[in-house]
Amino acid sequence: MKHSYLLLLLLSACYPVGTETIQDRDVEGYTPVYGDHSRSEIKLMDAQPVEDPGKIYIYGHYLLINEVKRGIHIYENVDPANPQPIGFIEMIGNTDMAIKDNVLYADHLGSLVALKVEDFNALQELGRLPINNWLNGLPPPRGFHFECIDASKGLVVAWKKQTLHNPDCYAN
Repeated sequence: MKHSYLLLLLLSACYPVGTETIQDRDVEGYTPVYGDHSRSEIKLMDAQPVEDPGKIYIYGHYLLINEVKRGIHIYENVDPANPQPIGFIEMIGNTDMAIKDNVLYADHLGSLVALKVEDFNALQELGRLPINNWLNGLPPPRGFHFECIDASKGLVVAWKKQTLHNPDCYAN
């Protein structure tokens, strides 16, 4: 009998105290923000501050800086000591780019897009190819739980941090 109480005491130390259990928990994570057509357009906009820089590319007298998952900053780079911002190409999901013969190749919401860029004052889409297995939009931040993607709601264009109750998905 004495051993039964001891065993019960030891076993109770292995479980969470209170109402939270492994199946009932709240964690900080992310919920997908689904985009409509207007959020998925490629747009040439006024220059914006660089907040989360990615890859850098030099083309002629231009400097291009990827804003991770948002687009591409364009700088006139005649004086490399003092590059001048001239615009921003909004391309949701963009992480990579290359340019040759005035054609910018960049990833955008599950496609490889080719844009004609004469002087970066106008963009003309020449074509696009789908990228297989693109997870229906932007992937969630690594190392966090997230609300699983519902492909019927469209492409994921952003992620919103919030408290999630019993999330089923985790991004490695």
